[in-house]
Amino acid sequence: MTAAAPGGTAEPTSADVVVVGAGVAGLVVAHDVARAGLSVALLEAGERVGGMLRRADLGGVAVDVGAESFATRTSGVADLIADAGLPLRTVAPERGGAHLAAVGDDGILHAPLPRRTVLGIPADPLAEDVLRILGGAAARRVAAEPSLDRDASAAAPEPSLADLVAERCGPELVRRLVDPLCRSVYSVAASDARLSRLHPALWREYVARGSLIEAAAVVAAPERAGSAVAGIDGGMWRLAEELDRAARAAGVRVRTGVRVDGLTAAGRAVDVAAGSEVLRARRVVVATGAIAARALLAPPASAGSATPPASAGGAPPVRVVAALVAAPELDIRPVGSGVIVAADVDAQAKALTHVTAKWGWAAAAAPAGHHIVRLSARAATSRLDTPEDLAREITLLTGVAVAPSAIVARAEAVWTDAVAAAPVDPARRAALAADGIHLAGAPVAGTGLASVVPHARELARDLVRELTDAGSDASDSSTPVAAARTAAADTETRRTA
Repeated sequence: MTAAAPGGTAEPTSADVVVVGAGVAGLVVAHDVARAGLSVALLEAGERVGGMLRRADLGGVAVDVGAESFATRTSGVADLIADAGLPLRTVAPERGGAHLAAVGDDGILHAPLPRRTVLGIPADPLAEDVLRILGGAAARRVAAEPSLDRDASAAAPEPSLADLVAERCGPELVRRLVDPLCRSVYSVAASDARLSRLHPALWREYVARGSLIEAAAVVAAPERAGSAVAGIDGGMWRLAEELDRAARAAGVRVRTGVRVDGLTAAGRAVDVAAGSEVLRARRVVVATGAIAARALLAPPASAGSATPPASAGGAPPVRVVAALVAAPELDIRPVGSGVIVAADVDAQAKALTHVTAKWGWAAAAAPAGHHIVRLSARAATSRLDTPEDLAREITLLTGVAVAPSAIVARAEAVWTDAVAAAPVDPARRAALAADGIHLAGAPVAGTGLASVVPHARELARDLVRELTDAGSDASDSSTPVAAARTAAADTETRRTA
């Protein structure tokens, strides 16, 4: 294809598709589009690909300091591995499940998370594991929820998850289970979240049935809480590494350290400004975090806003600290696979993952009597810098005394754009699609690889169909582009919905 340059001469495109952002979504789109025979350039502002899949060396053991598992509510990750022929093996976590740390009547309560819950909403409100955390009165309040009015409508303005659960099930369920899980798993308070974005399947069941408890009973996995996930043998970081290798083998031009400053629709193409260079693409995919996407895509009048709204990713940065601990006392796995921390606990971390208790490959890689522990916290306020800090936090959250001298090694990462939030409104997104600019990744697909990967693959299929259709504007003929742009906008609107 050729596109008209400003001076009126014909200028070849730099690529059929330019992908901005080399996290998992960007890698997936680039790989799938290139494998279909189209030319792809993948631009990443950082010095490495993988986005929130990142490794660190911890005393000779490669560990995840980004995402360390994926939900199995979809087959998206497994399908990708199989279709792309990646030399990876998915693994289930060890048995044991996760625990909750909350303030109880006699100090810190350490209790297993209820077996059948979804986002902390129990399918069996009067089960013993729920009663232990909520108490009898609060559990009975939750159990009565199906008898309330069932007028749930997807057309009505959706309340926050906290307001929805508090109204139907009582505030104690929000405080004890729903909010801690939201903060630890999704890095967002329940008061700032919407059920439809965090768990679309649960939202659909709630709208259909009018009861959160009945919806949870349909969706909840029967296994121990925390087991509806899987990982990659050796660490999730390997998924990004192998996908990067496969994308390059398919012909993707991967460039790191390249910051994209602007996108401009140029007739039948899009100009991508990257420093002093301008690339011309037939289509562009923005697969960055919410803050970066908003800065790149917002209309000019608001693009320079100093403080993006919370809906565009204004949550505090997330800090992940991993430690190798010489503590045979942790061999008993006192809190199973880890701890979700309630807000009323005076802790630095919002969650602790006992990595060597959760993943068999990590236990095999660590020296005997040593354990790998991950702590997730708000970056600006957390004090997790010294062996004393780490030992104190691990002791508090596991109930096992750990001395500062037991901290053998530590590694960390700070994630400044980790919260999935829509960077632009639906009308703006449709207008961008009509100009050939599409979005991928958690800000539009939803949180987690179970949502991100299928969405990215669907977008890649749409782009391949559009750009290889001889009757669309992707051809070198003089066919008008209006119909194709309208079709692109309609496709993007459907994908948003």
